[in-house]
Amino acid sequence: MPDLVIRPAVQDDLEGLWDFLAMAAYEPDAEAAKAVPRVAKYLVGWQRPGDFGFIAEQNGEDIGAAWARRFSAEELKFHYGDEEAPKVSIGVKPNARGQGVGEKLMRALIGEAARRGLGLCLSVRSENPARRLYERLGFCDIPGSATTNRAGGMSIGMALRRSSS
Repeated sequence: MPDLVIRPAVQDDLEGLWDFLAMAAYEPDAEAAKAVPRVAKYLVGWQRPGDFGFIAEQNGEDIGAAWARRFSAEELKFHYGDEEAPKVSIGVKPNARGQGVGEKLMRALIGEAARRGLGLCLSVRSENPARRLYERLGFCDIPGSATTNRAGGMSIGMALRRSSS
């Protein structure tokens, strides 16, 4: 994509991140995402210790975002994963999908996680085409993580283990 810039997400990006969280969670808009506690927890208190992420910009417009957040054992009580592997959220505007934006965001996130010595995990709907991207990037299904999602479909947990180098 011409003029695509991937930059670190900062505190001032919070309002825009809500829009991308709504896309990731299949909510109609940011306000709906804020109203669902299981969704909102991915951004409430953004930039708490350990949060990191990236924004994709094209011609001065934010067209995608990916970020990672660590959750405590209590926050993970009803979810797969562990406290060491931050959970990924990613959203790309519909008109920018299928053009490599998500891959560039994920590669930036993976690079930052590796720099911090962390693995990553995420949840993806089984029918989401992005699942193939995650597999290409090294994510593997987490055994026993398949669950019925809020829409009645199936979601799968995937993990990228931290590098041992």
